[in-house]
Amino acid sequence: MSTVSETKRRQLLAAAVVRQPGEWTTRRVLRLYRSAGWPAPLSRTARRDLARLHRDGLLVLHETPGRRYYTRKDGSR
Repeated sequence: MSTVSETKRRQLLAAAVVRQPGEWTTRRVLRLYRSAGWPAPLSRTARRDLARLHRDGLLVLHETPGRRYYTRKDGSR
């Protein structure tokens, strides 16, 4: 199995966020990566990818006790 570059992985995630509204969680990101046929990275990697897209302005962070998820910045859920 080959490793997927951070750039390609984040591009896949960004494209999916644009196409698919709703809540984006670590678990959802890992399912996306697996469905693309890529070796599933650690949960930490998915969290970092989500945080990066948040810093880039694509996602809005929502936090409640014991739960963290992101939605598209345009408000689509």
